[in-house]
Amino acid sequence: MNINQTTQKISLVTAISLIFDGISLALKKEFRAFVLIPILINLVLFSVLGYVLFYYIKELIFDIFNTFPDWLVFVAYILSALLVIALLIAGCYFFSTVATIIASPFYGLLADKVELYLNNTQGIDMSVTDLIKDIPRILLREGRKQLFFLPLALLCLLISLVPVLNFVSPFFWFALTSWMGCLQYADYAYDNHHVSFKDMQQDLKQNYVSSFTLGATVSIALLIPIVNLLIPPAAVCAGTKYYLLLKQARQVEIIEE
Repeated sequence: MNINQTTQKISLVTAISLIFDGISLALKKEFRAFVLIPILINLVLFSVLGYVLFYYIKELIFDIFNTFPDWLVFVAYILSALLVIALLIAGCYFFSTVATIIASPFYGLLADKVELYLNNTQGIDMSVTDLIKDIPRILLREGRKQLFFLPLALLCLLISLVPVLNFVSPFFWFALTSWMGCLQYADYAYDNHHVSFKDMQQDLKQNYVSSFTLGATVSIALLIPIVNLLIPPAAVCAGTKYYLLLKQARQVEIIEE
């Protein structure tokens, strides 16, 4: 399914506010059943993997300090801080990604119900049976997103290990996770309408600034303890609303033409 390019731009204020709209939607009683299970999955993964990440960060910092002479200890402090920032950004995204893959069928259904709500019941209206039938396709789609992400993540990791370049590695990680923050969570609405991954990417690129801003807001919110448990389903709601805004913009263009 092809989609037209969009030249109507979504404002930065609107893009930032989407995550707050998403949180508000996720907390509505209509969607709690679709939000609770992903939150429980997130809670378990963040507890277990968060402890593992903290342990290895501590070990890496001690290793850095042991390799520096006393008169260069201030450099070790700087490198440690940058390493912690990079690992926190990458780690939070990694944990949320693992949880998202597991919870992706619920997120597809959540995106469908949010779209129905925002469109006043006009939409696909997926049933649980439809969801079960779509699980293989949904998981393949999640795999496609990770095939896009992993080579870029590996490149960022290599940059993190190169002296001098590792000073800028947090910026590369933030740029990557910001883009993925939009791509990951807006994709459920696109996928529900059988828009190909390539066409979805093209649509987001045509609105790069607002897409990146939405993703950056999601990435930053994922760094906030406790709140980050609610962010993935809230980001699905935000991504669904973003999809509808872009769709509306395309319709305005057609009318104006």
